[in-house]
Amino acid sequence: MADHALSTQERNPRSAVLRTVFAVVALVPLLNGVLLATVEALKPYEVYLPAWVFPALNGILVAIAALTALVTRVLAVPGVNDWLRKYLPILAPEDNR
Repeated sequence: MADHALSTQERNPRSAVLRTVFAVVALVPLLNGVLLATVEALKPYEVYLPAWVFPALNGILVAIAALTALVTRVLAVPGVNDWLRKYLPILAPEDNR
């Protein structure tokens, strides 16, 4: 490890992952509300969304949550952050000093 203090993400990777997953999962009610409003807006035109649209889009949102959890966890690894500090400092976490 380099001569820097650990970032919050490095010290608490589980918390970082949980916060990220919570932020993505919080979008589920918003997504369903938008879909419901879309269904209602299309009714006068006799256009109906297929039944599979709701579960498919919610499934995609769950997959996105899982993927962001994985990426967040990888980014919390000290070795990854050392690499970021060296090659991509703009993406590196701030050190707690």
